Amino acid sequence: MSVHIVAFGNERGGYSEDDLQSSLIWTYLGRSALVSETDNSLLLNSANYLRNPSFIEYQARVFGNVRLVVHDCPLWDIFDSDWYTSRNLIGEADIIVIKYSVNDKSSFQEIKDIYALLIKKALNHCSIPVIIAAVGARQNEVPCTCPLCVSDRRSCVTASEGIQLAKELGATYLELHSLNDFYIGKYFGGVLEYFMIQSLNQKSSEKMKKRKKTQKCHEIKPPQLEQPAAFQWELLEEHITKKLKDPGIVELVLEKVKCILKIPGKVNNSRNCRSYVSKRPLQLCNSSLRLFFNTTVLADVMFKIQGAVVPAHRAVLVARCEVMAAMFNGNYIESNSFLVPVFGISKDTFLSFLEYLYTDSCCPASILQAMSLLICAEMYQVSRLQHICELYIITQLQSMPSRELASTSLSVVSLLRKAKFHNSDCLSNWLLHFISSNYLIFSQKPEFEDLSVEERNFVEMHRWPSSMYLKQLSEYRNYIHSRKCHCVVM
Repeated sequence: MSVHIVAFGNERGGYSEDDLQSSLIWTYLGRSALVSETDNSLLLNSANYLRNPSFIEYQARVFGNVRLVVHDCPLWDIFDSDWYTSRNLIGEADIIVIKYSVNDKSSFQEIKDIYALLIKKALNHCSIPVIIAAVGARQNEVPCTCPLCVSDRRSCVTASEGIQLAKELGATYLELHSLNDFYIGKYFGGVLEYFMIQSLNQKSSEKMKKRKKTQKCHEIKPPQLEQPAAFQWELLEEHITKKLKDPGIVELVLEKVKCILKIPGKVNNSRNCRSYVSKRPLQLCNSSLRLFFNTTVLADVMFKIQGAVVPAHRAVLVARCEVMAAMFNGNYIESNSFLVPVFGISKDTFLSFLEYLYTDSCCPASILQAMSLLICAEMYQVSRLQHICELYIITQLQSMPSRELASTSLSVVSLLRKAKFHNSDCLSNWLLHFISSNYLIFSQKPEFEDLSVEERNFVEMHRWPSSMYLKQLSEYRNYIHSRKCHCVVM
């Protein structure tokens, strides 16, 4: 059994490699009497070791034989540069810790205005305990009445501001004036260990419930329901090997697919996925160009869309989009026009598209918005944005519980139609398998009749659960009813 803790923020007010062993998490692991062994490793998003650390992983043993895994993310940039990794970290967490320095007001303001909302959205009403730790002694505790000291007076984060943030997140608020034995061991450690025990009790209870449900009747075994196959893995390997002659490239592509789809029996080691992530090249620095997004400063082109005007900069557009490069450099009317009309796209979608060109990142608010952005990306031939939208749609649909999937008004068949029409083969193939894997839900929806004959045949062939299993299950239930077979435990 294990407990997974994810910590965000830097309690030192600035990040450096020398502060690792004096951080809140490391200090707790080093001083806690519960910890029997520790190990940490620094994982990077790029080959640049000193400048771009993503998170630090600590592993330890607590309560004797319980495995403790801690991911400490000192930089909030992980939400901007790798939104999917940060979302997965939050999804796998049993406890979340948010840290900040009480003397770094600007960092706290970013947490409150931006990152707290992203964390709350990723939690999605889950009952994961959150601890907010305000670290340090305030340097300007007593405010000065002199008008010249207004900036100093506002440089500290007050306790009321931290408590208000904790209320918004439903979190536990702690003030740690120093990283000594009292604040770390008894104060912070006591609260953290309380939530750890709660998490272990909940997991033990769920394990017992599963064990009771899997008790078998002694006279006959029920039919075995195999898990739905995402696709035929061997067939995929064969096709990729034929098209890509280089074995090294084939292995890299397969590892990427395994990490995204989490194939059962193929990849169970998260380190492989992390090693792939660490090999990605550095992306566009989104902190500088973001200042020019949707502003008239130095703008040399205006897009007219749905009655509104959106400013932009030709240099950025030409550098980031080949279609726009051809449009502004070729023999087209747009090359000499200051006002360029845009048709067939909503204003919000086009703004999201421009935001990606300027910042190299995007965060769709919904599946429908992601599909609209995918269509826009296909129109302007921005393949990486298409893949990001595809992955977002897949991730959102995968995380939907069956009850929500059955009651949602979202039409998956309509998404399939749009994906096929706009040449999104990866998404359209996945949606077909998704419909097949949730056959009992989609077969009851009116939209199921809109599938083509070819699509219907594919779904019937790959449906889950299969018709053979349902037949065996019916026979088993009839046998149990006729023999009045009761479970041995009962």
